[in-house]
Amino acid sequence: LEHVLAAKLTSAMSSWWCCACTNQPGDELFVPDRDVLVEASCVLADREPVSVGFVTTSELPSKLGTLCLSSDSLPSTADTTCSDLAECSTSNAPSTPSMEKSAQSMFDDHNTPIGGERAAEEGRYADRAPDVRSALSSNELAAVLALKGELGEAGVEAVHDILVEGEALESCLLRFLKPKSFYVSRAAKSLRAHLTWCASTKPADLAELTPGEICGCTEELLDRYLPTWHQGYDRQGRPVVFSHYGKFRFGPVLEAGVTVEKILQLHIRNSECTARLCGRQSIKLGRDISTALIVMDVEGLDPNSLRHRCAFEWIRGLAKIDQEHYPERLGQVLIINAPSCLHYFYKSISWTLPQKACSLVRIFGSRATWEPVLLELVDASELPPQYGGSGPTLTLMESPSQ
Repeated sequence: LEHVLAAKLTSAMSSWWCCACTNQPGDELFVPDRDVLVEASCVLADREPVSVGFVTTSELPSKLGTLCLSSDSLPSTADTTCSDLAECSTSNAPSTPSMEKSAQSMFDDHNTPIGGERAAEEGRYADRAPDVRSALSSNELAAVLALKGELGEAGVEAVHDILVEGEALESCLLRFLKPKSFYVSRAAKSLRAHLTWCASTKPADLAELTPGEICGCTEELLDRYLPTWHQGYDRQGRPVVFSHYGKFRFGPVLEAGVTVEKILQLHIRNSECTARLCGRQSIKLGRDISTALIVMDVEGLDPNSLRHRCAFEWIRGLAKIDQEHYPERLGQVLIINAPSCLHYFYKSISWTLPQKACSLVRIFGSRATWEPVLLELVDASELPPQYGGSGPTLTLMESPSQ
């Protein structure tokens, strides 16, 4: 079976795609050389792609069924199709323990740690990042392995270079796989675009700058009109980030020479700082922490600021940055002290956001509605008095390295 697949699907295997012209939607294809996700798509534009199929080590004997691995039972490789493979898998040749053991060993050999480059790759951040791989489901692990294969050694090395301290490679790959419904090729395309963006935007360098250095204005101006700060951690260990958007005013900020582009760069800088906080928590707690709790206080919001010509450009930019470059970083968003006009504004822009992101957003009006929810998520010692806690009152978000 391995010989047939190698002969017929050599080019497709290199990119983890199989052209399944002879298969119908819903058919599954299984690659017998590792636990791997196989995306099968049709070469005809009017065909629906066949469903994603998985094979795991424990499922292998039943998937192979009574397949005889004798070369005499295989069809000629010259005219082999996916239908031929299906016929092979349903042949009446008897199954033997040695056959199952041999097939099983193809997976076990691949998953056995070895020295050299693979050991260096897997162990590069082992002393700092938690063990994420052992917590993955078989499907998630298969998808991660497939994405590594799609990216290649150079691509995986490039991803390693952008990881924040404490972030496991598997955690990063999963963050790009989940929004793409685990379609490996789509996740790889998105990740490559992100790597290009990192090379040009240099978010790690932005994280080392102060908000004033990025925007070219005083810290007092930003603290007055766009305060964002890190306020401890919630009960799950996630960083808690507050943004008091109710104080935000476009007019004075733009008059000071701060452009929308600079405000978006500030958002990138804060997102990168939050990622570093997640990495630190992962090291401290010994488990993967990849999301944050965001609290947006909109008390004092000026409805006219939402009508400013730059408002939609700003919100679209925020959504684009979060979707394309910080996927799955949003654990939960609480919008508190929200006036009725904000509900209408959020409704008008929610169509630009992913459905999952919208499901993580909760909007509250009065203090009586949001304070119990916030205290349920965050211990009072982590919150400042104005938010129902006993912790310190902090100001502009600092870089973790600062």
